[in-house]
Amino acid sequence: MDTEIISDAKGMEVSRRSFLKKTALLATGAIVTQNQLFGSTEAEKALKLRAIHQGKDYYAEFYENDCYKISGLFTINKAFMDTRAREMTRIDIELINLLYEINLRVGIEKKFNIISGYRSPRTNEWLRHQVGGQNVAKNSYHMKGQAVDISVPGVPLHKLRDIAKGLKRGGVGYYPKKGFVHVDVGPERYWRRG
Repeated sequence: MDTEIISDAKGMEVSRRSFLKKTALLATGAIVTQNQLFGSTEAEKALKLRAIHQGKDYYAEFYENDCYKISGLFTINKAFMDTRAREMTRIDIELINLLYEINLRVGIEKKFNIISGYRSPRTNEWLRHQVGGQNVAKNSYHMKGQAVDISVPGVPLHKLRDIAKGLKRGGVGYYPKKGFVHVDVGPERYWRRG
């Protein structure tokens, strides 16, 4: 019977004909996700970013219909650019998703101030030799596109820190005198400077 309804473990429903058609695609080696199989997709994801050193605002729609959008990822790469070296790198998807999770908790309409995103090895070494550079790691996650220093207008810095710590997804550094929180997708650890 074509109108018979099949439910998966999450309670999503699909007609028997549609289910059989999609599972036949699976059997032939086609790539079909569970969401495609049962007819649902995750919501669109976007970030509002203010690149402080560029003086520019960016709006990056980076995820839609169960796929990462190249144009949105490229926009994020531009917002995280090392302006001193005029270099970009591919920002780690895990870091982008971490920022999105933080954004959901501070308010999706909020914009992240990017204080420091990607750092070329040359820029990182230069920062290490400046006054106060003892806090710049030799093998910084910034050089891997896996770290960012942020603030969010209208959100107290300690609240931003607590949200990031609560997610338990990597390193969180608290820099109240400098006005930012560092987040990265390395091992889980916490520190405070100033």
